[in-house]
Amino acid sequence: MKTSCKHYLLLSFLYLFFSAVVFAQSDSYDVVFKQARVIDPESSLDAIRYVGINGNKIAIVSETPITGKTEINAKGMVLGPGFIDLHTHAINVPSFWMQAFDGVTTSMELEAGAFPVKSAYAYAQSLNLPLNYGYSASWAGARLAVADATTMDGTFETMQKNAGKPNWSQLLSTEKSAQVVQLLESELLDGGIGVGVTIGYAPKSNREEYVAIANLANKYDVPTYTHMRSKSTNEPDGAVEGFLETIAVAAGTGARMHMCHINSTALRKINAVLPLIQNAQGKRLRISTEAYPWGAGSTIISAPFIRPDKLPQIDLKSSDIMYVKTGERPTTNARLAQIQSEDPGGLAVIHYLDETKPEQMKYIDEAMLFNDSMIASDAVPYLIKGQEYKKEELPIPSDAYAHPRSAATYTTVLARYVQNQKSMTLMDVFRRGSLLPANLIATASDDAKFKGRIQSGMDADIVVFNLDDVKPMATYKNPRQPSKGMKYVMVNGQFVIKDGQLLKDSRPGRPLRSSLRNRGLVNPNSLPS
Repeated sequence: MKTSCKHYLLLSFLYLFFSAVVFAQSDSYDVVFKQARVIDPESSLDAIRYVGINGNKIAIVSETPITGKTEINAKGMVLGPGFIDLHTHAINVPSFWMQAFDGVTTSMELEAGAFPVKSAYAYAQSLNLPLNYGYSASWAGARLAVADATTMDGTFETMQKNAGKPNWSQLLSTEKSAQVVQLLESELLDGGIGVGVTIGYAPKSNREEYVAIANLANKYDVPTYTHMRSKSTNEPDGAVEGFLETIAVAAGTGARMHMCHINSTALRKINAVLPLIQNAQGKRLRISTEAYPWGAGSTIISAPFIRPDKLPQIDLKSSDIMYVKTGERPTTNARLAQIQSEDPGGLAVIHYLDETKPEQMKYIDEAMLFNDSMIASDAVPYLIKGQEYKKEELPIPSDAYAHPRSAATYTTVLARYVQNQKSMTLMDVFRRGSLLPANLIATASDDAKFKGRIQSGMDADIVVFNLDDVKPMATYKNPRQPSKGMKYVMVNGQFVIKDGQLLKDSRPGRPLRSSLRNRGLVNPNSLPS
């Protein structure tokens, strides 16, 4: 009996062992990338691996071969988390397709934000988008509603058209300022991923209101995203003063405060600004930064910092500004003022720095290479005669125009700083372009905790490319050319680009919203409906 029992136990063990082996060997995944150079910026993994995808998730990152229904030989190619763009104003299908060729898998309107956010998310969902998307609560939108009684619909177009309204950008009464902050709290609870604060477009607005917004953000532990109040090269109201305000508010409130596009705000004062930020971060202030690798910016032509009387403070002439609607570069300040009066929401491209001159491009490099500065595009939509191009077709028509950053920010970083300068590693790019943005927005959105990483259980937002093939194509003369080199772009486990080809019918984009209603931070019965 003892011998029979031993034989039985041995046979049972062998059966279970070999069954487990057979099961492991026969495991199959929906998609397998084979022998890719996998880069995970959180764990610092940089090694040859097999990556298995099931549904919308990364199921396994394996050192040994695995099998899949679809198997892709990625030998010699880089596989990393898709880029998360914190700063876009171009949430539509054709703009998202152009960003997909740039390696972006999540694109978010956080600097300007949207108002009301419920409407913005509903509108974006109706577009059936190819990339993930999200919005912050818009301070400017709340002010337009309170100060100018403007009916907003959550779209960038409406925000842009109303930018010339007279009251929203001015000093408000204590009562109206309090209404703005109260509205923003409701917007956070309705899904806004932090608060977008464009005080650079309203330099006369209430300082105490900015503090109140930071206190609100600290209450819920969500970020603010600030376009600083000043960008002038010369004092008074200079760039240093603008950055110091945000640093002071972060220190006084404890809020998590993100500084938008430090390159185009600090400009030639970047060397004066960066030590201030570094020292503040060293004192554990929760400040983060972003930059894009271009010498020109783009904004509405009525922005206060490009008014004719302000141009000397940023070392510009009227002819340095291009009015996108017509392509005109005003030759006089009087003509610039006329355009600003007739079309205050019109788009402009402002040539702050000459990218062909190393002594000017160094300012951009310093912003880009600053410690943990994130990569963000500040993408703007393609316009035809001032109207947003939304037709779901590529190529972009020849009469459409946008800043080339809308199509080639991340590939420009790869080409300039990894291929050519070798001042960034691939790990740096994925950290700055994927992980750090995911971590920032994860303070508000629980969904973001599953992004920016190549690990089992994470969202399958993935880019695969051969570094030598990556080439940004968009230029100021022709910004309509998609970047080259992205072999595969996967969003939530579905290919948007496969074997270098765009799949126009693939629309796997999903919203990222704040999770505040689910975190038990306030009494659910007291929340706005």
